[in-house]
Amino acid sequence: MSQQILSPEELMQLEERCANKLGEGELMRRAGAAVAATVRTLAEPGSHVVIICGPGNNGGDGFACALSLKSMGFRVTCALIGVKEPKTDEARAMFNAWVAAGGALVEDPYSADKADVVVDALFGTGLKKALSGDYLDAAMWFNERQAAHVSIDIPSGLDAQTGNWVGGMKGCIADITVAMLCPKAGCYMNDGADASGRILLEELDVSVPLSTLDVIDTDDFRHVLEPRARNSHKGTYGHVAVVGGEKGFVGAALLAGRAALKLGAGRVTVELLAENAPAVDPVCPELMLAAEPIDLTKTDCNVVGCGIGFSERAKERVLAAIAAPVPLVLDADALRMIAQDQKMIEAMVVRQAHTVITPHPGEAAEILDTNVKAVNADRVQAARELSILTGAISILKGCGTVIALRSSRTWINPTGNASLATAGSGDVLSGMLGAMFAQQYDLVSAVLSAVWLHGRAAEDCYAGMTASDIAPAAADILDALRGGDVEDVDD
Repeated sequence: MSQQILSPEELMQLEERCANKLGEGELMRRAGAAVAATVRTLAEPGSHVVIICGPGNNGGDGFACALSLKSMGFRVTCALIGVKEPKTDEARAMFNAWVAAGGALVEDPYSADKADVVVDALFGTGLKKALSGDYLDAAMWFNERQAAHVSIDIPSGLDAQTGNWVGGMKGCIADITVAMLCPKAGCYMNDGADASGRILLEELDVSVPLSTLDVIDTDDFRHVLEPRARNSHKGTYGHVAVVGGEKGFVGAALLAGRAALKLGAGRVTVELLAENAPAVDPVCPELMLAAEPIDLTKTDCNVVGCGIGFSERAKERVLAAIAAPVPLVLDADALRMIAQDQKMIEAMVVRQAHTVITPHPGEAAEILDTNVKAVNADRVQAARELSILTGAISILKGCGTVIALRSSRTWINPTGNASLATAGSGDVLSGMLGAMFAQQYDLVSAVLSAVWLHGRAAEDCYAGMTASDIAPAAADILDALRGGDVEDVDD
């Protein structure tokens, strides 16, 4: 099932309901026990664990964790940072329980003995200003340790919504982040993607309400994972048209076409705009290269924009694709084109067939008439604004790709890595999207599966990966998922 992501307001309301229902301190005890269980997977009892605790409830979770670890036979030292005692009643109760249990307590973590595991319990989702003073020193201490690094709920210093460091000041860098009740959007985006490490969700036996923001899971596209019917043929799996490939950028359109074939489209025709364009793709002769403009009303999905350029002919083909009553994926140059033409956007809004746009932050900034910094300051909101403005499903690419529907239903993709920062990777994604639509999968399944598989393929290909490697790897993963042969594929 999708993992729901709550807004700070929704999360606060849930925590208040839990406190009223479960009693004061129970949720904190559960959180502490959950983190202790994670630490137990990293070290044996008798090992030394140092926990840096802040002044609020995140620090209280740290003291609750310390109590659980002590009962399990670990040697634990808590460092209470910046205050003499915690500021909230619940955290103060856990602090007092730790002192009453004879727990080791220091003011400066640098005075603690060498640790096997260090736990960050400085600040949670409520941090509003940059780490400074003793708190910044504690974060630096945490990062310097030659030990396993665990953060409670979110790495301290990180904005839970945007994934940017609060105030631009780098905070804690974790190997594992134990998220309480729900994942935090910021852990998947911007600085948070590197700071959070592996994210483990602990729902603490609490029923989390539905939200409009989720993390993609393979359950979200389970229809795509069903084996193909034996009684089928190429017509069953649809016809994708790819239009692009101006002079100097023929490869962009070919990459999209090859990806569409590799991910299961029955037929793919590529219309290249370059003069003297090749008549055949020698690497993938299965691709049909059109000698004349494709009738975009007679296909099952059109992928338009990959290397298409900005000529009058390019604009005509983009307009023809928008007018065609066929699912449409717009990428690259086509996005810059619509950013400069309000009439194109108006035509997109009234389309009857599905439209998908796949901007990177620069293209998104052009469409929204803003700048890249503003887009990355709140990627979820930017993706939603793109969908509302254009009437399309927006896929805001980047670290923590965000997918938004016009209804504001939104997903964050947890897969992918820096190897996707290579020329042509976006063209491959467009082709994969075209393949999923051509095969008649429903809207959500088509989009989420393509984005998830694209990122997951990169995780298998990391070193030396080029765009041409992505689709074959994604196809292998899809085959393995259909056969149930991929272990821990959701990790």
